[in-house]
Amino acid sequence: MARPKCSKVHRHRPVGLFILGFLLALSPQIQADELERVAAVARGGATELALRLLDKYQPSTADQLNWVRWEKLRFKLLADKQRWSALAPRVDGFPPELPPSFVQWALTEVSLAQLEIKDGVAARKYLRRLLWTTGVDTKQFAKWRRMVIRSYLVDNNVADAHTALVRYKQDYRVNNDVWRLLHAKVLLRAGRYEGALDVLQDIQSVEGKLLRLLAGLRSGIYQASVVKDRGSQLVKLAERKPPLQRNVWALIAESAGKAGDDVHRVIALEQALSLSNGSTQSDSLFELEVDDLWQAYEWLAETLGNRLQLLVGNDEAWLAQAKEYENSDQIHARALYAFLTGRSPKTSVRESAHIQLANSLFADGQEETVRWLYTQSKHFASLGAVPSAIRDRLSEVALKRQDIHFAARLLKGLDVPPADVDADQWSLRRARVFTYAGDFKAATIRLSQILDDKKTLTPDFADRYLQVLFDLQAVGQHAQAYILLESVFSLVEDPRQRREILFWMADSKKAMSQHQEAGELYLRSATFGARQGGDLWGQSARFHAAEALGKAGLVSDARDVYGKLLAHTVDQRRRALIQRNMQQLWLRKIQTTVP
Repeated sequence: MARPKCSKVHRHRPVGLFILGFLLALSPQIQADELERVAAVARGGATELALRLLDKYQPSTADQLNWVRWEKLRFKLLADKQRWSALAPRVDGFPPELPPSFVQWALTEVSLAQLEIKDGVAARKYLRRLLWTTGVDTKQFAKWRRMVIRSYLVDNNVADAHTALVRYKQDYRVNNDVWRLLHAKVLLRAGRYEGALDVLQDIQSVEGKLLRLLAGLRSGIYQASVVKDRGSQLVKLAERKPPLQRNVWALIAESAGKAGDDVHRVIALEQALSLSNGSTQSDSLFELEVDDLWQAYEWLAETLGNRLQLLVGNDEAWLAQAKEYENSDQIHARALYAFLTGRSPKTSVRESAHIQLANSLFADGQEETVRWLYTQSKHFASLGAVPSAIRDRLSEVALKRQDIHFAARLLKGLDVPPADVDADQWSLRRARVFTYAGDFKAATIRLSQILDDKKTLTPDFADRYLQVLFDLQAVGQHAQAYILLESVFSLVEDPRQRREILFWMADSKKAMSQHQEAGELYLRSATFGARQGGDLWGQSARFHAAEALGKAGLVSDARDVYGKLLAHTVDQRRRALIQRNMQQLWLRKIQTTVP
């Protein structure tokens, strides 16, 4: 019997459990077609489930052919999740006498993974093993040597990178685009900009054009304003590759700064930071500092202030001008607000300016820029120094991204809701973050405090409150969830909600193996507001009640409930399920009565 569908409240239950149960029931001698089943689970989005199944069912290395196929799938899943650090232990633990072709493939993959996490030393450890391999295809060997050059660049070891590059050129006499790009990066890192320009001539890829503009800018051969304009044309061409687009914006910011174009410098820095997911140092050729944007805001604001004859200290005039810009020119408005965050003598003005600046960036969809400005800047000694309203907004964003630990850090010590934020909604969000972070005691206390002094709950707020209780149930905190569900039941007046809450209360009792109480609650839910309980909700609740009563040893009651349910059930599959359960109850009764 299907579980009743809640009309408004959406439960969050693990969707992969049915698949997991099905696959775990398979024979340990799982054959090659089962590998495709695991791959299908991964394609469906359950990567962690697929990795667990790989751990359970991967054949032993005695069956090398199949073991290798499973291991390649594992590498693909880990790479898809960007869990680069998990690949090295796999390779380090390889047993001897694996097929050489597979070992070479795995060592190449783990070397690339180390380059992804910017660990050139570790990458070279694996590359050395590859370079000692004999009988390898020339193209593959050349690829490994190029990776060695990249590893030196990752470590900022330009001298060794250049030496390796010269030797590579002597040995292979290559001149393709891949090689020329790598050669140019080494020359750029060494400050040999004119040489890089020569190497990059005629390369038409976006990256080639980007590096050529960079070399021209830093050599002084290209005018900064020209580089800025040409960089702006590259932005759209790089839109499908965010890391590359981020570097284009970094180039525009650098060229705009040299051209004295404060407006475009601010725009470019904002955009570059918005694409700097995880690190502002994604490419050492295009380094960014978070505080460069604070400085750019200030320089632009000073230019505006001088032009508009605004006096430092006259906060009202600066605020009025920023407000005027809000509807027509967000960049200028943000610059003025940023200026006030550091120059106003009044704490209230500084705090308000911070909020206005962050709100403007949020409205532009630049959540990542806000995160960098307020969590990685020298302007703030700690997260505790960030204005509470901004910490609250950032925690909301982190929660949506499932970055639970960061959300918890942002909310730590934030015991009073920011101004203009609903206290109950704020407390609910805190409770959810605590739950996700594993601090169940803090979550329970916060949820209990929300209900203090409440005489009633609106249906809408009750629905949102119940969502957090479902989270507690999902992590097994049924005792605490049950107590809170009881309280909510007494505070809501909507019959639909009360009927549903009885069902969720029964769920927690069942999870605690208190089957008699669970059966009673399921039956109350079945008939609440519907005397016969013949609707779909009632039928499902009675089905669960019968199961619970059977487990409580009340076999006769369970059979009676099943019998009444059978009388109202038309669907043949449901009837078959009920009849099977009734038969099992009969068998259980025989077992308990036979001496």
